[in-house]
Amino acid sequence: MGASSSHGGSARNDTPCCAAGLRAAEKRGSGATLSAEPIRVAVSGAAGQIGYSLLPMLASGFAFGPARSVVLQCMDLNLEGVRENMRGIEMELQDGNFPMLHSVIFTTDETVAFRDADYAILLGSFPRQEGRDRRETMQKNVLIFRTMGHAIQEHAKKTCMVTVVGNPSATNAFICGHFAPQLPRQNFIALTRLDQHRACGQLAKRAGACPSDVKNVIVWGAHTKTPDFDHCTIRGQPIAQALASDDQHQQWLRDELPQELSQRGASILKARRQGGAMSTARAVACHVRDLHMGTRSGEFASMGVWSSGNPYGVDNGLVFSLPVLCHGAGRYSVVAGLQRSDSCKEMMRAAEAELLAERDVAKEFFGST
Repeated sequence: MGASSSHGGSARNDTPCCAAGLRAAEKRGSGATLSAEPIRVAVSGAAGQIGYSLLPMLASGFAFGPARSVVLQCMDLNLEGVRENMRGIEMELQDGNFPMLHSVIFTTDETVAFRDADYAILLGSFPRQEGRDRRETMQKNVLIFRTMGHAIQEHAKKTCMVTVVGNPSATNAFICGHFAPQLPRQNFIALTRLDQHRACGQLAKRAGACPSDVKNVIVWGAHTKTPDFDHCTIRGQPIAQALASDDQHQQWLRDELPQELSQRGASILKARRQGGAMSTARAVACHVRDLHMGTRSGEFASMGVWSSGNPYGVDNGLVFSLPVLCHGAGRYSVVAGLQRSDSCKEMMRAAEAELLAERDVAKEFFGST
């Protein structure tokens, strides 16, 4: 198929891909009638390693199903090397014959990237680094996500669902939503799906199962927090039955698994000398798929969502990871009534205190950046 594309601050008219290819995609999928209106997905930081892995997943039909084609509106920095990298990714998307890719735009202009976006995926941020002042990091992220928030408010649809990936994702989502007050705060969501996936992978390995056999691991609070396994099932069995309740397994769950998960990103970085881009991209694609298509029956997903009115007593006015049911088309609700252990409650309080402190530091820079 031939997807249209552009660079810089202007975009060509979107050119639809081959109708026969789309009809074939429908037959390969659910047989649903293809909508005439494609979904517009803005992706910032698209030229990085995560973007390189993510864009094919969005173009393949995985995230949005076989009934909607996709316009990818990709943005990154206006630097010569970055622009050249975007040009190479553009060519690969053109050559990839992705059946649901209506068109692709590469740009350095936020006006173009966020225009009429239904979904926005914000991959980049100013990362925390050892030895760097945390206030300096926060100040730079306020500047980045203030710009993103303004652009989303001015150019995206007012129903746009925004996923913030760049860490600290919960606080960055809070910042972005603050600077886009015309959109509902519920539309700004932080990615915590990667932590959920990592836990599922380790549990599956321990149980001799497939990762897809592991359901309902919960990430409370924020990225890097130890997941909660109390409501987890493996092959339909509660975790206490799926893993033998001997001392060895219990010690692994209590002591070794949290340590493994906390070091997983560093272990990947050490092994391949780059971060876990592919697994992060997969987490983003599954997160967006659940938002758009709905969670599967009997399953919930962890997402950093607006905390106001939540059923677990978390302070209002935070972006806080909670278990949610997704109902499709960007609608979701927090799962209520889950029992929590004392250790889980303690962990949630610690996460809440950390996010409150980050929020207060961020607010200091709202009027000065």
